[in-house]
Amino acid sequence: MISFEQAIVANGTGMRVAQRGMLGYEVSGHVDELTHRYDIEQLRALGGIVDYVVGARPAPGVFVFGAHDDPKQRHFLNLYRLGEGPLYSFYVPYHLCHFEVPISVARAVLLKDPVLTPLGGPMVEVVATAKIELKAGQVLDGIGFYMTYGQCENAQLAQAEQLLPMGVAEGCRLKRDIGRDQVISYQDVDLPIGRLTDRLRAEQAVRFGRLVAA
Repeated sequence: MISFEQAIVANGTGMRVAQRGMLGYEVSGHVDELTHRYDIEQLRALGGIVDYVVGARPAPGVFVFGAHDDPKQRHFLNLYRLGEGPLYSFYVPYHLCHFEVPISVARAVLLKDPVLTPLGGPMVEVVATAKIELKAGQVLDGIGFYMTYGQCENAQLAQAEQLLPMGVAEGCRLKRDIGRDQVISYQDVDLPIGRLTDRLRAEQAVRFGRLVAA
């Protein structure tokens, strides 16, 4: 689920992932301690990244690390106890899905006010990855089941390697064996006939000028 959530954030902000599957640092202390784990030059080069952490306090929560180029603003950020930079930590120490989901739905339906929308073409895709050893001839099951899991991958690389999106994987028949934790490509599967999913992917390819479907 974290991959889909972060892909939505990436596509709504123009960010990317630092690597396939994200970095996913583990830490036993406060999330502020991670400001020194990230490569600021890599973040700038990628235009920002989405990521998750495991074990950090406070939890559950949502965090954003940001930088500032203005020396005066850096002075005040330090003055108000956000550290010396170059990354500064901002976080919300809770994530109350049972409140946030219905409120978000109500905003979208009643007020025509979406919480987050894509900026344009895909920045990050969630690509299908083998959860177990898979054999040729098997038909892939659905999201959250036993055969596959999703990993975030930058859309440009997913396109170049023709990786199979998680939203397309269900019902596809494997043409070859796939090892555990290996990504699955369009070339590895036969697609079911006449699916709405594949028509929508084709429309997306036309809309954004990208080959996002086989």
